Amino acid sequence: MSAVTASFPVRRQDFGFDEVPRHWVDTDPFMTHLFNALSALFPDGERFFVASVRAVRDQVKDPQLQKDISAFIGQEAMHAKEHGHFNEGAIHQGFDIKKLEGWTRGFLSAKNLPLLNSKRTHLAATVALEHFTGILSAQLLKREDLVHQIDSSMRNLWAWHCIEENEHKAVAFDTYREIYGDGALDHAIRAGVMVLVTVLVLTAIHSFVVELMREDKQLANVRSWTRGLGRVWGRRGLFTAIIPEYLDYFRPGFHPWDHDTNFLLRKWRKEIGIM
Repeated sequence: MSAVTASFPVRRQDFGFDEVPRHWVDTDPFMTHLFNALSALFPDGERFFVASVRAVRDQVKDPQLQKDISAFIGQEAMHAKEHGHFNEGAIHQGFDIKKLEGWTRGFLSAKNLPLLNSKRTHLAATVALEHFTGILSAQLLKREDLVHQIDSSMRNLWAWHCIEENEHKAVAFDTYREIYGDGALDHAIRAGVMVLVTVLVLTAIHSFVVELMREDKQLANVRSWTRGLGRVWGRRGLFTAIIPEYLDYFRPGFHPWDHDTNFLLRKWRKEIGIM
């Protein structure tokens, strides 16, 4: 009988960020700061995900899921490390990323989120945010034009992160379902937490973009704001495009792999040369 192995690997990465231009997404301030805002969320956000799953993994009996939890923890730890390193580089360019990381810790603080102050709701928040990041990552990989507008010094970081978010997108969900079930109450808790964290994460992202544009002296750059908001919230915008998959989360019987992204993973693993 063969030993159980994880469904996906943990890849040890060590990207360099010494040559990153100031506006590294399509030479545009808004789009660059949208990605900078996401990166400011990641280190503490990823650590929150790991802690939420680790806190309940002793209740997981399925050996395959246990292996996948270990790989999930490994991947998320690498994401936190690499985005932490990039954020240090952004600080050297004059952006107060430490302040934004502090805001992230504030958003995630139990004292600020009393309704989420339990192992169950922490895990439900992780499930919700993993769905959000999974579908957003998949949408970015679908937008090959946008990926190739990311400066080469940053492109592989984001492609790698998006690939791995989709590889492990069901781990927190499966953990929640195994421990708490998938009955009406379990679904209601998961759906209610999704509504709350959606408001929080969208508020955080847009607040961070405003702050970064201010620090970059780009608040009055009407062209960048107009073009960027259209690319995010317009008819074919990056966030607009994920709304149907986002809403699918609220459907009874939903599972993250109902959205099969294996074709994207095969394409982009080959594109950036990883297994």
